Amino acid sequence: MKNFGVFFYAIVAIMANASATKMNSCSDSTGTYPINVNYSINSYRCESSPCTCVLGCESLISINFQAPRYIEHVKPKIHASCMGVELDYPLGQDDACEGFTDTQCPIVANENVNYQYKLTIPNIFPEVTVTLRFSFEDTATNKEFMCLVWDVEVKKSDCPA
Repeated sequence: MKNFGVFFYAIVAIMANASATKMNSCSDSTGTYPINVNYSINSYRCESSPCTCVLGCESLISINFQAPRYIEHVKPKIHASCMGVELDYPLGQDDACEGFTDTQCPIVANENVNYQYKLTIPNIFPEVTVTLRFSFEDTATNKEFMCLVWDVEVKKSDCPA
């Protein structure tokens, strides 16, 4: 029976990753890599980087990860870089616990966690390709415990249906 549980979990993980957006872990991060990441605009899901971000349209980032340890408070961070310019993109959310959909803080070691964040990039931004670095930070230690990067093509267009 124990082997069936391991087999079942492996199949679920493979199926979840088959429908995930392909992203990279941060090269300078020693943290965990998420189980599954999805980036979508309205109902359109991005398969692989670069993803498209349509100005004025709602985007959704959904990240499933396994907590590496007990963590009381988690801070989400997005860092954008383009043509040599780097900046932190304000999320307006200091506590990622607000975006957890299947648990609450504190999170415990090995707990499966789903985080979702919706954002809309204002129409004032230019059409460019940016590299986004998304990370979670343990606020008690001020250290990242999960980090990923992907490219996003920012475009002006009608929102996908």
